[in-house]
Amino acid sequence: MSKSKEKQSPPEWQARHDAACAIVARKYCDMFAFWRTCRYKPCRSARRCSGNQGVCLESRWDGVPYETGIAAQIRMAAETPPNADRFTRQAHNYPPCSLCLHNPKVASATPRLEIPA
Repeated sequence: MSKSKEKQSPPEWQARHDAACAIVARKYCDMFAFWRTCRYKPCRSARRCSGNQGVCLESRWDGVPYETGIAAQIRMAAETPPNADRFTRQAHNYPPCSLCLHNPKVASATPRLEIPA
């Protein structure tokens, strides 16, 4: 039985989804050339995103003009590899501002507010 036909556990599904979103986020960072003004020296020397793509995209997304963001989203959807799995295809269709860059360690570390009954 192929891997695509097997039932995946929720953590395995989430890990594959997060990996695909991280790849697409790095592509968006390179597309917007955020490396030009990055504080992280390896990004500037490699002339591409080499650091934490999620933090980079979330912190700099507000400075991208609306038309540029729409054009990048259309270009990213067009650049979806023809043999991509469903996670990669789905991530390529997300707009840059709504990529799911889920980090369960950070999410579980945040305190939850309890509402008294």
